[in-house]
Amino acid sequence: MPTAAVTAAPVRMVGRFIAITITPDWNFTSLFKRGASLLLCHKKDGLIHAVSGWENRIFSKNLHLGQLSYDILEGKKKGVDRLKKAIYRAVRGRMRLTALLLSLSMLLTALGGCTLQPALQPTDQRFDQVEYRRPDGEAVLELIAQAQKKAQEDFLPFGLIASLRKISSATQEFYGSMAIAQVRNYADVNDSFYSEEMEYLNRWDARIQNAYDQLFEQIEASRFGSMSDRIFGKSGVEDLQMSAQASSQEILSLQEQEKELEAQYYYTYAQATVETPEGEVLYADLEPEGQQAYYESFIQRYSVQMGELFVQLVQLRRQMAQALGYESYTEVADLEMLRIGYTREEIRSFREQLKQTLVPVYRSYLEDFYHRAENRTQPGYVYLLEQPAPTPQGNWQQTLEGFEELYTQMDEQMGECFSYLLSHRMIDAAPSASKANVTFSTMLYTLNTPFLFANMDGSEQDVFSISHEFGHCFAMWQQLKTGSHSEGRSMDVCEIHSQAMQLLIFPYYEIFYGDQAQVARRYDVYTMAAGILTAALNDEFQEKIYDDPTVTAEHLDELYYQLAQEYGLVVSSPYVDANTFAKSWFTTNQYFDTPFYAIDYALSGCVAMQFLQLMQQDEETALQLYHQLVQQPSDLDFLSVLQAVGDGKTLRSPFEEGQLEALAEQLQAFLDGDGQQLEQVA
Repeated sequence: MPTAAVTAAPVRMVGRFIAITITPDWNFTSLFKRGASLLLCHKKDGLIHAVSGWENRIFSKNLHLGQLSYDILEGKKKGVDRLKKAIYRAVRGRMRLTALLLSLSMLLTALGGCTLQPALQPTDQRFDQVEYRRPDGEAVLELIAQAQKKAQEDFLPFGLIASLRKISSATQEFYGSMAIAQVRNYADVNDSFYSEEMEYLNRWDARIQNAYDQLFEQIEASRFGSMSDRIFGKSGVEDLQMSAQASSQEILSLQEQEKELEAQYYYTYAQATVETPEGEVLYADLEPEGQQAYYESFIQRYSVQMGELFVQLVQLRRQMAQALGYESYTEVADLEMLRIGYTREEIRSFREQLKQTLVPVYRSYLEDFYHRAENRTQPGYVYLLEQPAPTPQGNWQQTLEGFEELYTQMDEQMGECFSYLLSHRMIDAAPSASKANVTFSTMLYTLNTPFLFANMDGSEQDVFSISHEFGHCFAMWQQLKTGSHSEGRSMDVCEIHSQAMQLLIFPYYEIFYGDQAQVARRYDVYTMAAGILTAALNDEFQEKIYDDPTVTAEHLDELYYQLAQEYGLVVSSPYVDANTFAKSWFTTNQYFDTPFYAIDYALSGCVAMQFLQLMQQDEETALQLYHQLVQQPSDLDFLSVLQAVGDGKTLRSPFEEGQLEALAEQLQAFLDGDGQQLEQVA
């Protein structure tokens, strides 16, 4: 924030309150609320300094670690003079936004209106050097209880604000420790210590979130309710309201059961075995070729068990929805995923438009290369079938080194970020049989750094997966520079960051694929299109399941195959085992741990695909737009982000008329080409 010029601020009495009229160059705002008027709040010398007016007295209050001290300045004139001096001192400081980490997304803002924060510096420690300490969930609940009491009993808001700051610090510690434990648990699902820690943390996570939802509702109902926008920010209030509507104390035990079933899915997947000539072996231990050879056996062996587990989850989540007063769990999920700016009806319309536009292109392409594969005298497209898709040259370590080379060449800030993650062991991508079957990125809140988790296996997915997750990491890295731990307000925004990054690295594919780079580009565009359609399928699949109280494991297979046909993702061919395909739905972990997450991939994927065209026109401009994208304030919703990048028309909404038709044409043109449109950058 630029330092304001030292000018006199007009001061006047408004009823019982002292009002300050502050010009724009001051970057401060006045507040007039019931009981007290908080005129300004700023951070200076480790203290939160607040000035408020009441009757003919000026209260100058210092808040430090929740301890309040008052200087009562008698007399109107004397008070006004002191108030002017306080403002003068304030312009040399900065207003700040205080992050309240709850569910890794919620924000607490100090009263005052300025949201600029100092940059958060990443740790100097390597991840393997970081000590894990179990956080005190009970202590967090006690702090929330204290804040609840202040919301009910206090006349002035300062005690409540101080309590919220303590909650912010405590939740940051809790979720920071939880992120560390989660990474280490996923790194070795057989490690009993971290498995037990995650059980403990998951229980307290649900309790903390429920308690905080109650606190927010109490604040809204209190004398400070009209100040909610100032305390939490407008977007924070909206998000908290949605979160509160999707939870309650009554479903706490159900949420804990939900976490246990989710953990059971990952444990079962990691311990899954198949029969080989050498005996029973862990499916996860097999090399990619081995997994492909025993894929059918794996699917057939575990489909019923996984189906029954998923039905339990569906029934449990349906109970949650009923307890909360909703007809369908779909409504609850949309609230949890913070769907803002568009409705469930618009999502349904979007899915149907995909079937009319993108599906015909994709299906014709799919049918064409299957036909070519069956008639091997015809060239083309066989790399998607009997011949494996292009795989990175070298081992997994060389692929990571290739990424460091790529990002160093591509962009100074990206290179800095990737090199930091690599050198500080904030990337765990080594192949391991004991790892969970997940690829993800997360924020380590207490360490101020993103973390990238993968299980590289030398397959065609390695480059796509690492670039995808690094898109998330780089967005987090940029937000840390603004003082925020949040990548974005909701996943429909965050997944633009990741999927656009997958396309941005196309000109550097020779690093990984050599003379197969052109083939790899076409394969990955095909994969992204498949991802958009699969995500839409997943959303419709879940919506139909959660709306059917009689669903069975057998019904899951039938429905999945039916929808796969509607979305063009399966065709009749000797190369397709329909029975195995129908049962393969359970390999999508999002059904189990992040219900209704998938549609975010479809919506964001339709936006990310626009970067392909942008790069073909001007790579430098495309990169600049990407920087704009990841630097947008983290509290903006999906449609607002699209409006804020470029001229407001550069990135078009997937709900916009004609956009999906344009996307289908773009896909057709690229797949009909030879992958040479994006060549290696010199």
